[in-house]
Amino acid sequence: MKGNIIELSYSCFGDSSAFLIWYEDENNENCIYTSGGQVVSFWTEENARQKAEKLGITVTDTCFFDVERLVYWIEMHQNEIDCDFLIDFWNIFSDIAYSVGKELEPVRTKCSDKCFNKLFWGLNLPVVTPENCEYEPVFTKRERKLIREIICTGLEIFEKNSEWEE
Repeated sequence: MKGNIIELSYSCFGDSSAFLIWYEDENNENCIYTSGGQVVSFWTEENARQKAEKLGITVTDTCFFDVERLVYWIEMHQNEIDCDFLIDFWNIFSDIAYSVGKELEPVRTKCSDKCFNKLFWGLNLPVVTPENCEYEPVFTKRERKLIREIICTGLEIFEKNSEWEE
């Protein structure tokens, strides 16, 4: 089984990070390693790698997530939408929510689907973007608010449903 280490960086709290183990479960769903219904956070990348090895997960990469930047974006109500940055958090928070039996979007709506799709198309991935074309999504105030709410929900789910590995 292959997986990654996820580093959630909280440099605003003294250059600290939480390291998580991400992998694909038996249902082919992306998930985060949990114990007792809680996301397990490790103090160091090495500790996370050692636990992954014990679980039979071959770690292929470490992915960095700047939580401090995310919190700043949330609190400052910035209008700027960085598709790469926000879709990464939307995806990881979705995986965390799935892993602890919660819903990132308790009620999926056409608007939330539209927001996700705009973020996705805003990545301008070569495999789906026609040559010499670029999509620059324009988000309404309502869409920006909904993205912020979904991201805040994900952060809250992580914070309320995680524990540190001793």
